[in-house]
Amino acid sequence: MEESNSVKTLQELKRDIAKRQITFPDTLERVAREIIDRPETAVFESAATIAKRCNVSVTTVQRLAPHLGLRTFAELKAILRDHIRDRAA
Repeated sequence: MEESNSVKTLQELKRDIAKRQITFPDTLERVAREIIDRPETAVFESAATIAKRCNVSVTTVQRLAPHLGLRTFAELKAILRDHIRDRAA
């Protein structure tokens, strides 16, 4: 996915995946599913913790963000934080 089309919300990410605008190699798909299915948990976890649960390397977790058109894993976590905050409001 190109940076100009980067996701801004978790809902946009889910929509793009559902429309198959974003496709994943197997290991990245595992990480993406974990984060998307459990944003309220993933938002508080390190890349290392997510990697361990998904049985992938930390590098794989960090590669997810650029695959989504984001610059860093921290940017992805900011999207998760916004999602959690918006749901609580």
